[in-house]
Amino acid sequence: MKRLMVLILVSLLILTMAGCGSSNAPSGGADKDGGKEVPKVKVIDIPLTQEEYAFGVDKNQPELLEEVNKFVAKIKEDGTFDQILNNYSGDGEPKAVTSAKLDNTKDQLVVATNAAFEPFEYTKGDKYYGIDMEIAELLAKHLGKESACAQA
Repeated sequence: MKRLMVLILVSLLILTMAGCGSSNAPSGGADKDGGKEVPKVKVIDIPLTQEEYAFGVDKNQPELLEEVNKFVAKIKEDGTFDQILNNYSGDGEPKAVTSAKLDNTKDQLVVATNAAFEPFEYTKGDKYYGIDMEIAELLAKHLGKESACAQA
């Protein structure tokens, strides 16, 4: 989603720059500089529409990494991941996620966030929202853990 927004902004910038040329610029979109054409815009080939997600897992817990990988494959395969994305970029409804109190005596999945990157993670009051937060809540349930957020 972030990359899509960047692509849109870059496209708008290119269109704006193309409209700001001088009236004696050649029709090819370049200015003459001592007889040679100097391009105004350079298009770079960078894939901006791919999103990647990752979970940090303690390297001393390979069984946890295996469970997280199973979970990610499951939500992608059964459409849950697409449904969550639709909550923030389609006609779905964002879901509030309530954090449990951080408690070192409980088996919790601790989600570290600063919750400032809507639509990925953000807060409204004491509730967390966002693609990442919904995924984290489901991961905690998959693991049989309580989900607690630690905000930076």
